[in-house]
Amino acid sequence: MYYQDLPASMVTGKRKTAVCTLKSLAFIQWLEEDKNFLDQIKKRKISWQHDIDSIKKAFHHLKNQEVYKTFTQTTEHSKEEELITLKWIMKEFFSKTEFIPHILEEKNIYWAESIDLVESMVIKTSENGKTSNNFQLLPLYKDAEDDVQFMQDLVQKTIRDDSYFHQLIADKTKNWDADRIAMVDIILMKMALCEIMNLSTIPVKVSINEYIDISKDYSTPNSKSFINGVIDKLVIELKKEGKIQKIGRGLKE
Repeated sequence: MYYQDLPASMVTGKRKTAVCTLKSLAFIQWLEEDKNFLDQIKKRKISWQHDIDSIKKAFHHLKNQEVYKTFTQTTEHSKEEELITLKWIMKEFFSKTEFIPHILEEKNIYWAESIDLVESMVIKTSENGKTSNNFQLLPLYKDAEDDVQFMQDLVQKTIRDDSYFHQLIADKTKNWDADRIAMVDIILMKMALCEIMNLSTIPVKVSINEYIDISKDYSTPNSKSFINGVIDKLVIELKKEGKIQKIGRGLKE
């Protein structure tokens, strides 16, 4: 959301002065000019144009706060003052307003879980450039190429060994009516088995916990217990048969 996108009624008189004062923040100036940041906005099709009413509410909430009023009374600030104000804005917008988090949760169901990480990344980005104004976007992934390769390998190997994983699961769910087992649970268990058996540097417990967490978002309330029980039993047998081999410090058993 940029200053030029705001309705005229929001940027007249004192309001315009206040908004312009915020625009003087080195961090905000950088956001408006950084090609990488602007490219990411276009790539991800990010826009606030359909949420102007909520932006108005957020702006009115912000401008009535004492911290905001004090900051916008002057146009020159130290780097430390800018950083303190930026941190305050993040907290004020995302922790103390109901409408902004609500909008973001509609756009992304994981927003509530991600807010702390988002705040941390914004603050770290601003802190990294506070001495030279040489800000840089923090990467979303430690290694994007490696993450893509991980996902491709996981999907391809799960499909490749689908029949084998299906039989393993079937042997442990004979007392269950097939119609009562959610298809999502079956898919998650197959992926868990694939990861446990093929990705040697990931601890077994980490793999199990990851798929249990995924089931909480995408499957039934009872799925986490079901998946945990079936995979735990299979892991015990597969270890005895030597079909689970982990490498790396602390992973060998």
